[in-house]
Amino acid sequence: MHVEGDYRSPPPAGTYDRLLEHVKGHMRKPPVTLPPDLRCVVGQACLEQFAKERAAVFVLSVGGQHVHAAVDCAGDDLKQLVGRVKKVSSHRIREQIPGKVWALGSKLVTVRSEAHWAEVLTYIQDHAPNAWVWVHPNLPEARC
Repeated sequence: MHVEGDYRSPPPAGTYDRLLEHVKGHMRKPPVTLPPDLRCVVGQACLEQFAKERAAVFVLSVGGQHVHAAVDCAGDDLKQLVGRVKKVSSHRIREQIPGKVWALGSKLVTVRSEAHWAEVLTYIQDHAPNAWVWVHPNLPEARC
C-alpha cells in the first residue's frame, strides 16, 4: 500500500486514522518505544557491532522507535549485517525490554551523489535532541 506524504509534507490530519486503528488491532503486543536512557545503550551496541563487521559509521541516531545510520559497507550482505546489528542491540537491552524490539526488515538506501550524502548526514544529525546521536569525530561539517 502506498501512503501519500512524508515528514516534510504530511497528509492532512485524520487521513489514515482508520488504517492506523486497523493495524493496531492486529498487533500482538504494544509497540516498543525505547526510553531515553536506553537509546545510548542501543547506540553503543550498534556502533560496536558495525565496528566488529568492519563497517565504517559516519552518523548514527537512536530515537524512540527508529535507528538511522550512515554506514560505508559492502552491499552484498547488507540486510544480514543490519540483522546482526539489530540482534546484538536487542540482546543488550533484553533485561529492560524483553522480547522482540525491532520490526522485520529495514529501509536501506544507497547514496548516489555528494549532495545526497550531505542530505543523509544532515537528516540523521537533525534527530537530536529527541534522539541519541553519534557523529564520527572526523566527519566534516555537512549541513545543507
